[in-house]
Amino acid sequence: MPRVIPSRNHSDITTPPLTPDSGSDCSSSGSISGSATDSVNSQDALDFLMTLFPNHGLKALPYAKRVSISTPGLGADFDGVVLELPGKPKTLYVDGKGAAAVNLRESIVALLDLADESLGCNALVIALERSSPDLSNLLHSLMYVGGTVVTKPAFPVASAFVLVGLEI
Repeated sequence: MPRVIPSRNHSDITTPPLTPDSGSDCSSSGSISGSATDSVNSQDALDFLMTLFPNHGLKALPYAKRVSISTPGLGADFDGVVLELPGKPKTLYVDGKGAAAVNLRESIVALLDLADESLGCNALVIALERSSPDLSNLLHSLMYVGGTVVTKPAFPVASAFVLVGLEI
């Protein structure tokens, strides 16, 4: 049984479509400082990384920043991390659990724009649960817009997930 990628909602206030929440380390308006907030952000990033990369999440944590992306009115939120490993492209990893509930083509374009313009990333990787009943449709749709299954990720991925990457 796949482990759900944990997420925390720190605020009832929504942000404009596909922008990092103000509690995110990667907010375009700057990060919130303070040890309690930093601790929660680090824990959220660690939870995400340990779920995706169970044996290497701690190793990746120093290079990761949590991001939470909201789409008000659509009910879709994307949680994830920006991972900037030495010698590797800066990559936005997002949990794809909300992907089936949104207009995928528009959301992917918006995620790619956000990753490029606001976060300075070179790639977008979407983590999809293998047990999802929508997996085949999501894979087909993502491949239609240029996605490819990531066969050589930075770290070994939990068997419950398949990663789909898009270059920016």
